[in-house]
Amino acid sequence: MDSSGKLSYIFRKYSLVRAACLLFLLAIAMVVIFVVSSKNKPEPVIESIVPSVGSPGDVIVINGTNFGDTRDMSYVEFAGSKLTSSSYLSWSDNCIKLVLPSNVQDGLVIVGTKDLRSAPALFANEVDIPVPVPENQQSTRPIVSSLSSDRVLVGDVLTIYGNNFGDSRGHSKVLFTVNYNKKISETALMNRNALTENMISASDFDGDYVLWSNTEIKVRVPDGANSGVVMVDTVKDKSEPKNITVLRNVGEKHYVAKKIYLVEYSADVAGIVFTDVPTITLRCPIPVEAVSQPAVEVTDFSQTPAIQNYQNCFIYQITKYKNLEKSLFKQTFVAPVYEINTRIYPDKIGSYKTMNQLKFEEYTKDDELVPCGDERVVALSKKIIGKEKNPYNKAKLIYNYLIDNYKLLDTVQKDEDSVLDMLETKMGDAYDFSVIYAALLRSCGIPCVVDAGILIQQNLLTQAHWWCEFYLPGFGWVPVDVALGGGLDYKKWNDIGNERNYYFGNLDSHRIVFSRGWSQFKPFTQENKIVQYPKSFALQSIWEEYSSSTVKYSSYWSLPVIKGVY
Repeated sequence: MDSSGKLSYIFRKYSLVRAACLLFLLAIAMVVIFVVSSKNKPEPVIESIVPSVGSPGDVIVINGTNFGDTRDMSYVEFAGSKLTSSSYLSWSDNCIKLVLPSNVQDGLVIVGTKDLRSAPALFANEVDIPVPVPENQQSTRPIVSSLSSDRVLVGDVLTIYGNNFGDSRGHSKVLFTVNYNKKISETALMNRNALTENMISASDFDGDYVLWSNTEIKVRVPDGANSGVVMVDTVKDKSEPKNITVLRNVGEKHYVAKKIYLVEYSADVAGIVFTDVPTITLRCPIPVEAVSQPAVEVTDFSQTPAIQNYQNCFIYQITKYKNLEKSLFKQTFVAPVYEINTRIYPDKIGSYKTMNQLKFEEYTKDDELVPCGDERVVALSKKIIGKEKNPYNKAKLIYNYLIDNYKLLDTVQKDEDSVLDMLETKMGDAYDFSVIYAALLRSCGIPCVVDAGILIQQNLLTQAHWWCEFYLPGFGWVPVDVALGGGLDYKKWNDIGNERNYYFGNLDSHRIVFSRGWSQFKPFTQENKIVQYPKSFALQSIWEEYSSSTVKYSSYWSLPVIKGVY
């Protein structure tokens, strides 16, 4: 009997064999049906998240398709964390309603079913979005009844008494007069229209807001404030102005020679290779608002950002992609810029104890950018300042030492070169000089930040540039451009005379600042890979991030260019 006959005989004789074969065939059929049905199952798709910006306790609606009629084993995930069952209000095939938990994180949102996961959408925590929220606006005009003092220094804590300020600050502000172009004179102090034409807000960058309640506000007098008035702005309405005198015991600061720039830059992404739907996120920096660069406006962008003005960046996201397609992200701004002139009386400088201590610690310690704790930096700082105690004099000694003892390179060196190499080679570019200057100041207890942006030449060509600001109690921030003070070669607008003296304490209006200090971002999901550009026109830890399904892509960031000056 051949082998086929034996198998036939065994199959006919033994019922267990027949049963086993039947079960085996059924199992194969079930596997085939499962595989086919899995492939044919529709993938969940998020079409919108309403609102896309929220805070703990808010009700969020996720609209889309293929979520399933019941939640069962399905879930919603925020920034890599699945929500607990208590967060869900309702679940249907095209709509999910949920309440944001107290620990909600901003990042990517994914709807997952038993077998499939949607392409991600973006959600942001409201606390990081500097835009007004109508439902939090006050319906009653704020009233300022009195001030704790009508004679203050920059950095002093001022208490404002009154009513209708709101139980929490939200996006409300305290405004102070600023003397742009020296328009305000002693005789104009009682002219309310003149005093309220130009106002600046107390600064979040400096941590000026100390306390906010419906009847009392404690706020530090901000850098750049001038004698004039103070007002409370609750977004919907402003209080009547209250007179205040800002003393200039430590020195004077003036904002003059205003220029208005139309500036534009772009980022483009192409050549994406992916295994699944790719997710690429771009963080495009916005020119910062500061006393010397107020009221920056966005005039145009080529594509609508996923989130506008998040951590001072436009957030763009690519989640769908067609082969050979190129994505261009272009933005245009109007940036007014003032020249800064200072006159400082070093013997009048007080103690840093009057400064916000959290900010003092932040701007005098090591961070990802400034290596002020390095033993070589500490030793050099001690060598330069000797027994000098005055912070202004220390800052000037260090400024002069760098210019006298180190060679300034006109071209920017490679990103991978360490700024600390400058201490050994005795040479560095504008980036190195600025970072080392900040490190030396921080190491001897002087708060200092590195600014990044563009330097605008007389022919309107631009280049990435870096400079510094250090803080003096009772006065505010003092600008220092070590590279230009040391003779950096570029096409100047005019002859300012002794550049070395000028750029210690003064700053021209031929630049646009995109970041003040180091911006440390976190990725939208922990699994994302990040892209950095260390020596660029903004100092931030993430420029691009992309998901694991993105095998490769190419990107190009243009340097900001000037389209017009007024």
